Amino acid sequence: MLLLLFFCILQPAKAISGAAAGLSLWYCTILPTLLPCMVLSGYLISSELILRLPPAPFAFLTGWFCGYPMGAKTIADLWKHGRLSEASAKRLLVLCCVPSPMFLTGFLCTGMLRLSLSEAVPCLAALYLPPVLCWLITGFWNRGSLSGTGPMSEEKPPGSLSAFLLFEKAMMNGFLIIAKVGGYLMFFTMLSYFFRGQVKNPFFASLIPGIFEMTSGIAFTVQSGLSRTLTVALCFSFAAFGGLSGAAQTISVLEGTPFSGRRYLLWKLLQASVTFFLIWIIL
Repeated sequence: MLLLLFFCILQPAKAISGAAAGLSLWYCTILPTLLPCMVLSGYLISSELILRLPPAPFAFLTGWFCGYPMGAKTIADLWKHGRLSEASAKRLLVLCCVPSPMFLTGFLCTGMLRLSLSEAVPCLAALYLPPVLCWLITGFWNRGSLSGTGPMSEEKPPGSLSAFLLFEKAMMNGFLIIAKVGGYLMFFTMLSYFFRGQVKNPFFASLIPGIFEMTSGIAFTVQSGLSRTLTVALCFSFAAFGGLSGAAQTISVLEGTPFSGRRYLLWKLLQASVTFFLIWIIL
């Protein structure tokens, strides 16, 4: 926080540009994409509508199709409502925290890297394969049933207003989480702008912003003049890791659960490293 304060004082123009970029991304992309998913998934989990659905596939589909941090939020909600055991939730966190296909195909593959179909498919496989492998590996020492030994869910309010009150609660929870996401996105984007201006080496000028915030890191890497192979490998690694911004968002939605943020970070670093080396070999 002190670093951000000095940045705002010493380089106010860059600080404003970074904040504006982060908030613009949040308002134009994250808010309309994630907020409806957060509200609806929260409502489904707290109501009886999801009781007939298997919890693990629901968490998997939500995480893989909606992206960060929806997978973690869904897993946390399922655990809090007693639909997932702690062991299963920890395993699913390894699998379900990934960027959405829309982000990867629309923004990364097409918009930024302009990959052909023959290039994009193996790169996408290199990103999605490591979480699956990590999930399989955790199964050898962390075996848990796929359903519920988490804490019992709260009793639903009686009467005809039950569904409305559950939806309102899910909506307010969604507003709180999406506001946190916007704050983290803004501050980490500001940090990425700050460090990019301090580092002259093109590799580190791309790597450091990507560690803080994946979208800024991808944009800076594409403009860096690095080789094609290194550019693609770095960009997909940033997406696989999710940046410290994505990690902060994930840890935020895991509040009130026994799941370790440090453990999550280690798994994401491993997945990003595997993605980098796979793409380096493929291309």
